[in-house]
Amino acid sequence: MQHKKPITLVACGIFADELQAVLAEKGPALEVVWLQAALHTDLGQLQSELDAVLAAVTKRRRRPCVLYGSSCLPAADELFQRHGARGFAACNCIEALVGREERRRYEAEGCFLMTPGWVRSWPAMMASLGWDDVDVRTNLGRYARILVFDAGVHPLTDEEVVAFFDLTGLFVETVELGLDHFEALITRLLDQEGS
Repeated sequence: MQHKKPITLVACGIFADELQAVLAEKGPALEVVWLQAALHTDLGQLQSELDAVLAAVTKRRRRPCVLYGSSCLPAADELFQRHGARGFAACNCIEALVGREERRRYEAEGCFLMTPGWVRSWPAMMASLGWDDVDVRTNLGRYARILVFDAGVHPLTDEEVVAFFDLTGLFVETVELGLDHFEALITRLLDQEGS
């Protein structure tokens, strides 16, 4: 489908590996603007950065499509609407990869849900929140275990899994999944009618 304006994807760095794999299969490269993964730890900063990026994208007469959900930024819909941006049909990165029902099921089991990108971004998130090791264990102590959804693009090493267990004190289980759900979500986002 031809769009009147070229598309720019504005994406959280959490998705870097998965999105690059999906876009590589789609052929011609789209413009992607990556934002730092830890931005969601400061909603004001995330909103400010998204606002600035979306303004710049629309000023260049490109159609912005955004890979952030309402769980990342509660005011996302209003912000996207103001800039004529399209968001994806998921509340966060986990739901984008596994779907709403699976996310809810695992959360109901007391699991803290992550991706390899999340695990690798954890030090930046800790720094942004001002957390030390004790804060991590205190804040994650309500969870039964950590599930890391791995699409097979850039899996965690055994050393990364052990280091994250040492940090959190929680069992870290890897759940392998494909990119089918994520790819379908991205395809729907890109195929939406644009102006």
